[in-house]
Amino acid sequence: MDGSSLQVFIDRDECVSAGRCVSAAPAVFAFDDDELATVRPDADLPDDDTLVRLARNCPNGAIHLRRDGVEIEL
Repeated sequence: MDGSSLQVFIDRDECVSAGRCVSAAPAVFAFDDDELATVRPDADLPDDDTLVRLARNCPNGAIHLRRDGVEIEL
């Protein structure tokens, strides 16, 4: 069961493969074949506060969060 009411997306054009998300939450994020971060399709998302923290820690702002289809301001 998801711990979050948020949806998480990674903008591949913004991802610089820093790996902060993958190292901080390997059950949620992984690198794809192009070495860009991706959200694991089978991931149980952490709570909203954790997702916001992870998104804010992305050095290039590639992690985007939405609630009910509307992007939230980080």
